[in-house]
Amino acid sequence: MGNTTKTPLVASEISGIWNSYMAGNLVGRIVRYFSNRVDDDEIRDILQYALNLFNQRIEVLTNLFNQEKLPLPEGITDSDIDVNAPRLFSDTLYLQYIAYEAKSAVRSYSVILGHVTRPDIRDYFSKCIQESTDVYNRAAELGLSKGIFIKAPRIEVPKKVEYIKSKSFILDSFGKKRALLADEITDIVSITNDTVIRRALLVGFNQVCKDKKVCNYISRVINLATKQNDGFNSFLVDEVIPIGSSSDSYVTDSTISPFSEKLMLSKVSLMYRLKIGSIGLALANIMRSDLKATYRKYLDEAMEYSKDGVNIMIDNEWFEQPPQAINHENLVGV
Repeated sequence: MGNTTKTPLVASEISGIWNSYMAGNLVGRIVRYFSNRVDDDEIRDILQYALNLFNQRIEVLTNLFNQEKLPLPEGITDSDIDVNAPRLFSDTLYLQYIAYEAKSAVRSYSVILGHVTRPDIRDYFSKCIQESTDVYNRAAELGLSKGIFIKAPRIEVPKKVEYIKSKSFILDSFGKKRALLADEITDIVSITNDTVIRRALLVGFNQVCKDKKVCNYISRVINLATKQNDGFNSFLVDEVIPIGSSSDSYVTDSTISPFSEKLMLSKVSLMYRLKIGSIGLALANIMRSDLKATYRKYLDEAMEYSKDGVNIMIDNEWFEQPPQAINHENLVGV
């Protein structure tokens, strides 16, 4: 068998390593700041373990970009973060954030793995999935031991197999709604719990933000997150299903920013990509028409707000262009 690393990267592999570099470069720097401002030794160990993995991945990806003679993305740099700035978030947020990132990474890496073919690229993303799963399990175990891990609610389910006998199970035109399915509850709880973590970051960002336009945008994003979580939670409240807590206690009173506005908006953009993906996946599981309509509305809102953030980044020349196919017509006559 020939040396497959000599095989040129295809589009999905180029986008996969580029997106992984950009996300790892961003999240790794946030975790670096967290690890420098943590009191709990067990949480520090997990943050440091995750940070070491981020650093190793950036090194591997950097070598891969150079090997393939592809331009190395700039991404977030040391100038975008002050690791010595005062603490902005609590240790509890640090642990829940690292679990959130690990869970998100498993999902993202799995999608990429399904699109790549070259053996060394498959091996790399397979390893990333295993490592991210390990980080999640470590964070989950520690969170459970400390009583701070966010779990899904318990529900009672029928004791025997049943079959659906009416189309009103999906669409009820008379206003009477059936009980939520376990799948539907799972998706609502997952999205709202993730939003609690995202909202905590946003509240911290807004507290230390200096650029008026960026601050106004982050305030809008916080309000949308609150409104959408309230809307999702109302489905649970209607059926007396417990809902998660808010995130305000995760943020300190510091007004000194550890992060540049570029980093903050880059993080908001990444969070929206994850949320849009989560809503899209959830839509495939939903069978109740009123819930499906809510998801579609929230998806449209998330996409619109995401676009607003990207526009601010473009205006400030903070939005790095992803890899793009060459338009050969533009080369005619050059």
